[in-house]
Amino acid sequence: MPTSLVLLGGTGDLAQKKLIPALMDLMLKGVLPDRFHVIGFSRDDLDDKGYQAFVRAQIGRKGHGHEHQAIDSFVERFSYVQGDFNDKVAFERIKRSLVAYDETIGMCTSKLFYLAVPPNFYDTIFEQIAHTKLDQPCVVGEGWTRVLVEKPFGSDLDHAHYLEDKLSVLFREEQIYRIDHYLAKDALQNIIAFRFSNGLFENNWNKDYVEAVYLKVFEKFDVSTRGAFFDGVGALRDVGQNHMLQMLALVTMQTPEKLTADALRSTRAKLLRSLHVPTTDDLGTNIVKGQYEGYRDTKNVDPKSNTETYFALKTYLDTPEWDGVPFYLEHGKAMQESKTELTVRFRSSKDCVCGESEPHDHPNFIRFTISPEQKITVRFWVRKPGLKYELEPNDLVFDRSTTLSEGVLVTDAYEEVLYDGICGDQTLFVSSEEQAAAWKYVTSILNLWEDNEPQMYEKGSRGPESPLADEMHHGMKLLT
Repeated sequence: MPTSLVLLGGTGDLAQKKLIPALMDLMLKGVLPDRFHVIGFSRDDLDDKGYQAFVRAQIGRKGHGHEHQAIDSFVERFSYVQGDFNDKVAFERIKRSLVAYDETIGMCTSKLFYLAVPPNFYDTIFEQIAHTKLDQPCVVGEGWTRVLVEKPFGSDLDHAHYLEDKLSVLFREEQIYRIDHYLAKDALQNIIAFRFSNGLFENNWNKDYVEAVYLKVFEKFDVSTRGAFFDGVGALRDVGQNHMLQMLALVTMQTPEKLTADALRSTRAKLLRSLHVPTTDDLGTNIVKGQYEGYRDTKNVDPKSNTETYFALKTYLDTPEWDGVPFYLEHGKAMQESKTELTVRFRSSKDCVCGESEPHDHPNFIRFTISPEQKITVRFWVRKPGLKYELEPNDLVFDRSTTLSEGVLVTDAYEEVLYDGICGDQTLFVSSEEQAAAWKYVTSILNLWEDNEPQMYEKGSRGPESPLADEMHHGMKLLT
């Protein structure tokens, strides 16, 4: 199906670093439509040739070493419209550009709008799309129109509802693709296969066998040049509301009725609705708000900012399967390492055949490492070689980087996002029900700590000291 992609924010960081290279790789893999056209839109003073030179520079910057013929074929698919998101006339120019391409190829193209812009522009862009009727296909009954929206979608529950109401006037739910690129990571998708295809684990995946679950998303880099954006968002909105809660849903949701987008999204939403809403009693004990030293000196950051760059949460799920099991969520910037992991700690067996002098503390662990590498580690206990009967830990590791079959198409998350948006597969995109459930939980925390000063921590550390951090570290000490 001939397709036109309107890239709103066509010269921004996301377009440069992720979207343009991902589109190039999709073209080389032969999975883009034969007639595929991209319209870049931004405030930069460029014309078609200037934007094509810009696109060519991004491909060169990635250092893929593509053949000149392939790059030429790719950049020829791009055109450009200059304008501001508040300018109605600029959106009319987008419409004329879309019509011109349709006339050139002699058919109606499907339309994909990608909002690669900060969330504060969403409201304006939705209004402009409505005003210029960009949401309407060129011929009734031909093609499709879809919109891809980056996270965070809204700033709290009320704002998310407000944006949903606006978006629902323009598009049906099946046309809306709310992006959480973490869901497109192969390691996270593998959680579904690992759990539901192996009775050895899934039959023991509940409160009777699982003692605790730990989610950790650490970033070694600081806010850097993103001060203007980040200070109005914070770590909980930026990573917690979307990435971490989606990870939690995948590792704890019930078995979906079938492997379809509707079934998976509905099952994830049901799980997120069961999150225990915290109260003031949780502050300081089950909720920790942190900020690295020097954050307030960052350009475009309020010198008195209380915005969190770190958070740690201990929460529970109000479901029979997980009643009483603690879930720990920890995220921070300017930490000692960059690492994303999801760890399930199982209860020690009731009757352990241990060495005579050994204390019985032999839990099994399953760790899903999302980055920097992608692997699954299962911690077992085995007999230690020697004359005495003693136990020692031993890990079985499934390392994706060493088990790829020759000829398999390896995609990154944004290749998957773009490909599924073109194909119309919403499995890895967040539904309105999931958004509402996640925002309900996160908004309760935002309200609780709104006026609270964050605990300071040194850059390059493990975050602020707290009893909750000690509790998390103690629970995973056998894995270190």
